[in-house]
Amino acid sequence: MLTFIALCLVARFSYSLNDIFIGRLARRHGQVEVAAFRGLSLGVSMAPWLLLVPGEAWRALGAHAGKLLVTVVLTGIANILQLRAVRFVTFGLRAALMICSMAIGSVLLGWGALGEQLSLAQIGLCVVLVGSGAAVALGSHASSDVAIDVRRGAALTVAAGTLMACAIFGVRSLALATHPLLAAWAWEFGAGVVLLAPLLLQRQDAGDASTLQRFASVGAAAFPTAIASGASVLALQFGELGLWGALGGTQILFTAALGALWHGERLGLWRWVCMSVAAAAVAGLAMLGR
Repeated sequence: MLTFIALCLVARFSYSLNDIFIGRLARRHGQVEVAAFRGLSLGVSMAPWLLLVPGEAWRALGAHAGKLLVTVVLTGIANILQLRAVRFVTFGLRAALMICSMAIGSVLLGWGALGEQLSLAQIGLCVVLVGSGAAVALGSHASSDVAIDVRRGAALTVAAGTLMACAIFGVRSLALATHPLLAAWAWEFGAGVVLLAPLLLQRQDAGDASTLQRFASVGAAAFPTAIASGASVLALQFGELGLWGALGGTQILFTAALGALWHGERLGLWRWVCMSVAAAAVAGLAMLGR
């Protein structure tokens, strides 16, 4: 359990860095382009991990091509929706809505489709963790880069989180059938590949930057995901999908803190208290799993 939680925390912090860096780009450039370039760049930055993947895992992946296609299409759509949302809500609020919807979806899928069972204590701590993370997003936020439209941003984010929960269900299945690192690479790279067609159909306003320069900027911003996706998929080998989704609540805390540090998005005493409660819930889950 400690390995599972450690991998989840590493993944969520790295995803938070990705959210901040990619989100800033999405506020200035087209969401389809940013989402597509992100996936394609991760196909490059995560490629060294493929050296650890045995040949039979590739053959197994080919046998699950249909499942992979559905998974990456869902992920591609979810990525566009959440990047669109970042123009209407702050990073902390978007993270709270995204992770809470993913957590609820993951718990329901784990219970309904996989027959996963959590103890009452684990369920209680998961509720505390997700609830505390959601409370971080309440109240006023300061950000000069976003035109606040909470209703619109929330709808986009919840839709993205629901789709991503379904995609994670597919990723977990692929990881078990093939290899965790291969599944992580195929997931991220595939989500970029499926967006190439809609990207080419759009006429992008490139501004002063060339396509190569924009691709390099997105690749640098997305690099933390090369660590996050691998750690996240590996974590699914050690713990249950529902608990994995609940621990995603820690990403809200990381993103809120980074948003406050780099973008002046207000936290205040109440949010720090909620973040401390969430951290205590993570510690409690770790102790229960020993």
